[in-house]
Amino acid sequence: MIQPNRYAELTMRNSTAPRRYAATLTLLLLATATFAVTGHQTVPDWTLNSTTGEPVNFYTDSAGRPAVLLFWATWCPYCRKLMSELEAVRREFADTDVTFYALNIWEDGDPITYMREHGYSFDLLLDADPVAVNYGVKGTPSLLVVDRSRRVVYIRKSGTPPARVARDLRAMLAQATSTAD
Repeated sequence: MIQPNRYAELTMRNSTAPRRYAATLTLLLLATATFAVTGHQTVPDWTLNSTTGEPVNFYTDSAGRPAVLLFWATWCPYCRKLMSELEAVRREFADTDVTFYALNIWEDGDPITYMREHGYSFDLLLDADPVAVNYGVKGTPSLLVVDRSRRVVYIRKSGTPPARVARDLRAMLAQATSTAD
């Protein structure tokens, strides 16, 4: 007869539990750091295509204006929760010079239809994987805000609730738009 502790040891050694544990730990570590870009760092320039196929150059398009950059995918459940909050903030700041970019990454769905069906009006940019790599994006949703000088002034920490992100953005954007030159 096998001793109970010995049975657990044999079962553990022959199961997939250690591999699942390692995979879970790896995902948790990746989720904690969403960017290689750090606060107050100037972000790199990029050019991506809009939904109409027109090129959008970040430095030219956002010259002298604050910008919100959301890296997202249609399959991401956390993106879905955050995007509705961000759309409300975008609407509140629609009459200001803040631009909201939705950089679609790691996509296997239809982001154009998704945005249309949910009534989102962000500037949707497709095939943003190279930008995500350049910025060091490690997970979705990843969100950062850059000021008029293209310096990072906000990075969403992984796990921050969408309502908290929206509250923080409102405060930050209110200050940024009230101090416009």
